[in-house]
Amino acid sequence: MTPAMDLKPVPAFYCCYLLRSTVRRSSVYIGSSPDPARRLAQHNGRVQGGAVRTSRASLRPWEMACIVAGFPSNIAALQFEWAWHNAHLTRHIAPTERISFATTRTKTSARTGKTTRRPGRPRTSLIDKLSNLHLLLRVPYFSRWPLEVRFFSEDAYRSWVTWCGRVDSHIRPGIKIFFDPAQTVSQEHEFTSAQPATRKRKADLIGRGGVDGVDATYARLRGVFEKCRFLLDEGDDQRCSVCGDGIDLHTSLFVICHSAECQGMSHMTCLADASLGSCESASVIPETASCPSCKQEHRWSELMQQVTLRTRGLKEVQKLLQRKGKSTVATAAEIMETESEDEEDDDDNNGDMLTAQEVVDEEADMSDDDGQEDNASVASIGSTDSFMSPRSKSHVGTTVGRSPQSTRLEIVIEDSEDER
Repeated sequence: MTPAMDLKPVPAFYCCYLLRSTVRRSSVYIGSSPDPARRLAQHNGRVQGGAVRTSRASLRPWEMACIVAGFPSNIAALQFEWAWHNAHLTRHIAPTERISFATTRTKTSARTGKTTRRPGRPRTSLIDKLSNLHLLLRVPYFSRWPLEVRFFSEDAYRSWVTWCGRVDSHIRPGIKIFFDPAQTVSQEHEFTSAQPATRKRKADLIGRGGVDGVDATYARLRGVFEKCRFLLDEGDDQRCSVCGDGIDLHTSLFVICHSAECQGMSHMTCLADASLGSCESASVIPETASCPSCKQEHRWSELMQQVTLRTRGLKEVQKLLQRKGKSTVATAAEIMETESEDEEDDDDNNGDMLTAQEVVDEEADMSDDDGQEDNASVASIGSTDSFMSPRSKSHVGTTVGRSPQSTRLEIVIEDSEDER
């Protein structure tokens, strides 16, 4: 039986990306990664790793045209990656709305004269990938996910805007779509993601647009956890901003407002019910939540990232809190450099990494095991210890999560039947 503490928090960042060759503009590639800048360097051969399909010298260097970010797990990103890469097969797209279609390859044997036919992958271009992306962001399965699309290539963004003007259906307003070009940097700091970067250079570029400006760490949450530690130092006398009842720090799942000056704290279920009631939604999970204390609105996915990190991410929280006094971008650059070194050490173990195809195959293998379900709570043993000061640990116990009923998480991927 897997202990609840083995569950992972919502990742700091995970995205699907669209690459395009700068040499042959018709060549495109779709992948997923928790660190797009480092992944681009791998595809361009400057860092160990990459993919066979992008390793041809005649196609390098590659550029990252856009990314789709906001996935709550690597499994979710791999689901989307497979559907995007196989838009001609995925069941998420209705046959009447499909844009890409499988082709039929015919081959005649010179010796026997026998003709064989087998399905082939359709040829795709940048506009094909963008039009299928537009379609996937509108389908019911993905439309309510907390996603955002960032374009780094100006002509790719123009193609996207042109396509949006041609179709009648629109993407849900909650999905952010914006052009995020790299800002001009001084010559002494100028470099590309295909080249090694010092920690200072990384810090200089974070938040300045482009793929190198993406903050793929939890650094933005450091202030929240510093405030969290301060509030929990006050002891058990904390009350829910929604219902007014006390919050049991030992067992309750609670959310702390992300606003810097607000000390509001709410039961997770109370805040969810209040948010769903205010928008009269039939959904089970809200898209946003307004703090009852400061009235500031926050994305629900970001609040749940805080909860899961606090209850499952002891190491990650310790990394944040031990960098006291450093700026957010400096903290992010330091964490990214450390994680890159760790990944390089693990490159020999790439056989353990999931791919989009393996996720689909895994779901097919699990389809006969309908009796299993994951009942693990987002609370875990020692969750409070991950962000509390030594003084508060003396009077706050450990958080105990419910034991899961299965040895692995249930993965729901509707595309799995296409692989059987």
